[in-house]
Amino acid sequence: MSTTARNRKPIAKAESSSNSSHSSDSDADSTNDPQINERLAKEIQKEFWFRLRQLPSKITRSVGPVALCLLYLWSVLIYTNRYGPLGYWSAFISRSTEYRRQFTDTPLARKLGLDSPALNPYSLWRGVVVISLSTSFTYISIAFLALRHELFHWKPEMLEEYLLRAKATFLGRVVPQSWLHTVFNIYESKHAKRTRDRIQNRDHRATDDHHELAQVLRTVLRNLLVSTLVVLVMWLALLQTGFDSHDIVKMPRSYVPPVQILTWHLIGDTFYYFPHCIAHTPRGGKGIHHKVLPHFLAEQLGGFLRNAHKKHHRGKANLAIAAWYCSVTEQILFNLFPTMLGPVVTQIIADKTGYANIWGTHIITLYIWLLAGTATSVLAHTGFRTSWNDPGKHDEHHEYAFGSNAVNFGTAGFWDTVLGTKGTKYITGAKEWRAQRERQAALRIASQRSGIPLTRAQELVVEQPMVDYEWIDTRVED
Repeated sequence: MSTTARNRKPIAKAESSSNSSHSSDSDADSTNDPQINERLAKEIQKEFWFRLRQLPSKITRSVGPVALCLLYLWSVLIYTNRYGPLGYWSAFISRSTEYRRQFTDTPLARKLGLDSPALNPYSLWRGVVVISLSTSFTYISIAFLALRHELFHWKPEMLEEYLLRAKATFLGRVVPQSWLHTVFNIYESKHAKRTRDRIQNRDHRATDDHHELAQVLRTVLRNLLVSTLVVLVMWLALLQTGFDSHDIVKMPRSYVPPVQILTWHLIGDTFYYFPHCIAHTPRGGKGIHHKVLPHFLAEQLGGFLRNAHKKHHRGKANLAIAAWYCSVTEQILFNLFPTMLGPVVTQIIADKTGYANIWGTHIITLYIWLLAGTATSVLAHTGFRTSWNDPGKHDEHHEYAFGSNAVNFGTAGFWDTVLGTKGTKYITGAKEWRAQRERQAALRIASQRSGIPLTRAQELVVEQPMVDYEWIDTRVED
């Protein structure tokens, strides 16, 4: 019953009946007052059990899902070194070796000479094939997991074209038409609600145009193949050092991988930050490279890196599958070189100092590092805040892109903090988003306790766009 209906006075009633009815309505108003849920929700948010329930998602968002996985693997390493191997690593090596044997026995491998004993010292299977396949699988699988949000980011009009094409296929003629329409109608009904969940108030080009989508997919596939070639170069460089590619069953000491990964992270941040920062220097602007290079060389370098990086920013909005949508030059210089440099550098240092048996790069640490780097890259481009991932930092970077307000050029955040290029809008937005979600959760619990249904405004708390509207009017195009 609406407030107007509840406050409407009875007609042609005795005075006592009128007073009784008025008293009853007042009691109903008091009982169904939506502010009761608001007051109760505030009390619920102070309760220990409520805070405890919010703690896992807070930790996951703050630390990051990839970092939590690394911490878990580190705990497994500590346990293994203390109490004995669990057998997973040995089983992986045995299974991988068996797959290699089966592959080299195929006619294609024999024809290409891949079964030659001369290739055995290079361990190309575990150094190139395993790394390339595992990182590609990680990229693709996380991109598909992100479709939980991104699928509803796509325009219904665009999917309708795919629906019509699906109907014309053999499978489309076999599957009942009503099934196809039901699936499409479910999508269309949820589209408006899901698009409110993205951080930026804009769509990626690939969600509006199937030609753009096809271009993104072709580019990403090409860059995955390019990555295989770069992995080969990195592997051959490691083989020129004291890197052990054969005796790999023994695990590294427990304290070595964390130190190595932190070192590699800092090296990667250094060699990613500076080219990236230069690439975002506006035309005619003075960047950090102008302070150390002659003007002519600085202009040439800035133009080269800007042109190499510009393709990635054709769409300001982020899309997980488009994390590696970039030029070949950027894929090598920005995405691969900074990540792969660290393991080679620390191995060389370990060789020179005589501590290769302790501080040398172990292949399992290398695997985990490259998989973590791939996962981090895709997760940073999802464009949606969730209970376990917050890519707002990179969304702020994409929003300001090429201009004087460009921020967040690094991966680890070290150089952004030191040189004052760390953005703050994503931090404010994340706090507001968390407060919004916690209030919604508390309101739902309050409604269950009080028996008073939530108002439309209270229900819409969780549906409000997670967009900082200051971003919308501050677009800087190159």
